[in-house]
Amino acid sequence: MRQKSYAAVKRLLERERTAREICAELNNFVDLESVLQIILRGIKSLTACEAIAIRLHMDGDYPYYVWDGFTDSFIKTENSLCRKDESGKRISEPDGKGYLLDCMCGNIIRGRFDPSLPFFTAGGSFWSNSTSALLASTSKEERQSTTRNYCNAYGYESVALIPIKAQSQNLGLVQLNDHRNDMFTPDLIEYLEMIGTQIGLAVRNAALYSKLKKMFEETRTLRGLLPICSFCKRIRDDEGYWHQLESYMAEHSGIQFSHGLCPSCVREHYPEVDIASNSDLDIVIDLSLTKVSEKSSAGASKETNKQRR
Repeated sequence: MRQKSYAAVKRLLERERTAREICAELNNFVDLESVLQIILRGIKSLTACEAIAIRLHMDGDYPYYVWDGFTDSFIKTENSLCRKDESGKRISEPDGKGYLLDCMCGNIIRGRFDPSLPFFTAGGSFWSNSTSALLASTSKEERQSTTRNYCNAYGYESVALIPIKAQSQNLGLVQLNDHRNDMFTPDLIEYLEMIGTQIGLAVRNAALYSKLKKMFEETRTLRGLLPICSFCKRIRDDEGYWHQLESYMAEHSGIQFSHGLCPSCVREHYPEVDIASNSDLDIVIDLSLTKVSEKSSAGASKETNKQRR
């Protein structure tokens, strides 16, 4: 009894130490891929599982981002989760938001689970200590969809899928596989769900950082001197190409232009158009409200977006 108690305390201390190390890595990372590789090694050591991987969203799919212990053939076979039609085209979700995702990984990422069943948790995870027994004793409806069963085909009996969450949104999952039975316990799965949440915050922060970095670089592009033509107002880029002012600003700052005519130009070019006040120079005439829109569109179509210096 005393030995069992000592082993339990030692296990809890080891989990606490690993959690602190993971949180420290996630709070001070520079490169997301590198830090996730470190975290994978820590979880793999703690759980003693043979193989572990992380899936993250990319272009509508959730491929493996980092992995350790899986064969190249397994990664290649299981990498994509998107369901495809006979022509190989990805099938959209009924609501048009994203693509249909296959297998149990797709269930966890899409939040399809029934916590009343023993292989799902209230936190949205899946786990099994014997995939052979699970497939023999459950139906497609209970498993929430048609599963590929590649993990079982590769001989993995213990499989756990832990969602990576940020603000109640599933960003991906952590996958743990082992050929041996009985690698998981409910308290270990609960612990891994906590780690999944921490990873989710780091992934979200990395995405925000990348977005801010891109915005900073675009803003920096607009600082300083911009070569601009004195007559046509085109801007020359670093490669010597000339761009219309609107297209250049839209590309490098995200600014979108709404074309119109100021009162002075209306009086000069379209004297037949009546405006409310001759002195109110803040009035902008919407092209769509006057016949000048047709003339403006015809003129714009003749403009080229780029001209070589």
